[in-house]
Amino acid sequence: MRPQFIRQDYFSFLRYVNDMTVILNSLTALIPFLLLLPAAGTGDFFNPAERSVTVRYRGFFALTVILHHMAQRVNAKGLLWIYFDAGFLAVAMFFFYSGFGLMKKGIRQREGFFRKRVPQLLIPYVITMAVYWILYCLAGDVKSLASLLSEHFHNESGISFLWYVFAYLAWILFLGISLRFMNRDRQILYAACGFALGFTGFGVLVIPDFFWVYDTVIMIPLGCAWAYYEDSIISRIQNHYRTVLTVSLLLFFISMPGHWHPVLRVPSYMISSAAFMVFLNTVTMKRKPQGKVLSFLGSISYEIYLLHGIPVTFGRYFIANDALWTLAVLIIAVISAYLMHMLASVTWKKPV
Repeated sequence: MRPQFIRQDYFSFLRYVNDMTVILNSLTALIPFLLLLPAAGTGDFFNPAERSVTVRYRGFFALTVILHHMAQRVNAKGLLWIYFDAGFLAVAMFFFYSGFGLMKKGIRQREGFFRKRVPQLLIPYVITMAVYWILYCLAGDVKSLASLLSEHFHNESGISFLWYVFAYLAWILFLGISLRFMNRDRQILYAACGFALGFTGFGVLVIPDFFWVYDTVIMIPLGCAWAYYEDSIISRIQNHYRTVLTVSLLLFFISMPGHWHPVLRVPSYMISSAAFMVFLNTVTMKRKPQGKVLSFLGSISYEIYLLHGIPVTFGRYFIANDALWTLAVLIIAVISAYLMHMLASVTWKKPV
């Protein structure tokens, strides 16, 4: 009889561990939303694209990206499952804020556009790739540069998360050339639309199996358009606030089922991204997030995006439990991102 009791106790313990894992992962999934709770009502309408607000949202979406990638790699029960298909929203907002910010800065400062931005983008990326190569070598898997680059489009590797760098770099180069040869701001806006359509067309024709590389690039020209027509857009939303809020939310939910249709997939992701952006900005016009934690995370959001794939890729060697692995990835990603950010402020003068 004793072995049977031992087996029962053992399986009861496993069920307990599994239940605790689900609870812990659910608590982890709540972290980004808990950080959004400190929010202040604006009383009147507020510019949702103000830098202090977008920086905080960058911090929120940096955490969202990590939890999205973890939800795809663990038994995503409990609240963590909400992140399984949420990564595109975070990337979409990163593209939107990038298009908005670069349009604003580019119009005001046409000279030195490449010189100031490309090093800030490439140097952390090169460091990240070097760390990947070293860790792969230590694990006994020596990789060539070509194989490392090919993993940008191999979904099982953490390096695949870095595809965003290529898309963003292509946009910066394209915008820089536009600023150089185009005198009118509206021409730059048209060029941004052309870039998004061209990039999407290239993706559909050349890399159709990796639709997640180009399904949200449309947010770049939308960010540019918001920057160009900012006053007019805000005024129209003020006049039709509840209508815009309701329609954008309904459009978001209506477009979601198309994500799993092979033909409708890319346009439905684009519609979902655009609807979510409008909804979020509309909400933010009345209530803006507060808090130093989100501001801190937003200031290192690019580094978080770069580096979180390293503990995702190599952390499983040491941590078998899903919940502990998720927490470890969050902690390691934030700490390593902060260290790289501080290194950047000392070496290539990136603002702290």
